[in-house]
Amino acid sequence: MKKITLVIISAVVMATGCSLHEGVTHSNEYTSITNPAALYCIEQDGLLDTVTENASRTSYCLLPDNERVELWEHYHMTH
Repeated sequence: MKKITLVIISAVVMATGCSLHEGVTHSNEYTSITNPAALYCIEQDGLLDTVTENASRTSYCLLPDNERVELWEHYHMTH
């Protein structure tokens, strides 16, 4: 009896974990939790570039004049 119960519970858990439903969440609006440095870069017509350097991720702002500045450094220059 315990084996059957365990098998049924395992099957239900596995079936639940294999759900194909993917929630669609698209938003073109910025929220209050948006990274302010990234938002500032975009407002300055820059592009975000995130790279892995020395096993850590670093984000850069690529400005229209082809200058590449670390994201938070660019933000702190004017704020």
